[in-house]
Amino acid sequence: MIKFNKIGKLVAGAVLALSSSVAMADHVPGLAFSETTFTINPSAVGLEGCNGGTCTAKFIDFSYRAEVDQVSTSPFSASFTETGGGFFGTFRTDLGGSPVARTGLGNSYQMYFVFTAAGNTAPGGLGTIDGTFTAFNYSVYLDPEFDSALTDPSPNGINETVVRTGGLSDDIEVLRGTLVTGGFHIADGLANGDFDVIASAMAMNGFFGGEAFASGSARTDINGVNSLIEGIPAGSPFATTTDITIDGSGNASFEPVPVPEPASLALFGLALAGVAFTRRGKKA
Repeated sequence: MIKFNKIGKLVAGAVLALSSSVAMADHVPGLAFSETTFTINPSAVGLEGCNGGTCTAKFIDFSYRAEVDQVSTSPFSASFTETGGGFFGTFRTDLGGSPVARTGLGNSYQMYFVFTAAGNTAPGGLGTIDGTFTAFNYSVYLDPEFDSALTDPSPNGINETVVRTGGLSDDIEVLRGTLVTGGFHIADGLANGDFDVIASAMAMNGFFGGEAFASGSARTDINGVNSLIEGIPAGSPFATTTDITIDGSGNASFEPVPVPEPASLALFGLALAGVAFTRRGKKA
């Protein structure tokens, strides 16, 4: 179980080293995504790393804990709210590859995230739960003093939330975004399901940059596996489930916001032309 305190961030780093190779590379929503290189620049926010310049990466490993409150509307459908957060452990250029060296992460700063989400669930095949996100908002922070933590909810603690605590005054927000699409599966077994969220990615304070952010806008793909789920009653995985805690790990990657295909641009142009023609007809 991941504990979000000073000891916990060390535990989380060890978990990441073991779990990064199993973080899923496929996408639950089935939306095409092309991981693109990005840069980090610690000196932009007054921190040490990357030899005073930039480092290049393609993935960031993380571990997380979430708390889910579900309301069953029928034996076949439910809605939920969720809060969560976690710590980033490693920048990589390849999934499961060697860590990018001298980024400063873990030495001159720690990097963590918090998120809020909402969505709908329904029973899946073979006792699984399938879910769709209808909202997902996240923020990523740097903590130079290593004095920030996240609250640690427990199963059956109705309406608990994961929030930031500790020394927050020195923390620097470097990334934020909202949902594009996302979904998840919860199942029995060693890896209790998977998740994938594609969201907007707005870089702040100059820490993130490079090819993925060259156009000024980017998207992030946050995906991975759920390694420990507590709060689902045995023999009734859906209807009576109200409060769940989830521990997991995964990775995040980035791509520029896709440019509309020529055919889509042509349709958009025709639509504009139609609007102009209608307005001209009304004037006549």
